[in-house]
Amino acid sequence: MAFSHIPDPLPPEGFSLPVDEIEGSFRTWGFLPGYSRNSLSARLTLYPEQVELKVLSVSSYPYAALREVGYRPAGLLRQERVVLFFTSPKHTSYSFIPSSAPIRRAFLQFCVQRGLHLSAEAQQALLL
Repeated sequence: MAFSHIPDPLPPEGFSLPVDEIEGSFRTWGFLPGYSRNSLSARLTLYPEQVELKVLSVSSYPYAALREVGYRPAGLLRQERVVLFFTSPKHTSYSFIPSSAPIRRAFLQFCVQRGLHLSAEAQQALLL
């Protein structure tokens, strides 16, 4: 089945957004960098009150903890990415490769409707 839109309101069981890969970065003990990546069973699920990401294990964050939604355009040797920056002591951030341009636009529009802060690059990507 082809992707059409993110349902509004979100169902209580959540809505899985099709993504090709998710990367996570964080700090352990406040200073040691950590990094993880999943392109086989990556999952981004939107719930009414939180977002759930699966890289190596499942992590859930309330939308209020989402500090900024960013965007990195495709380059010579990289694919486009949507970046989620969370307010947490571990300086956690995730980036994901959306499965298609309509998925990227739908997710960024979802963030706008939720009142989440979009970077200038993400706002520009919403218009593409």
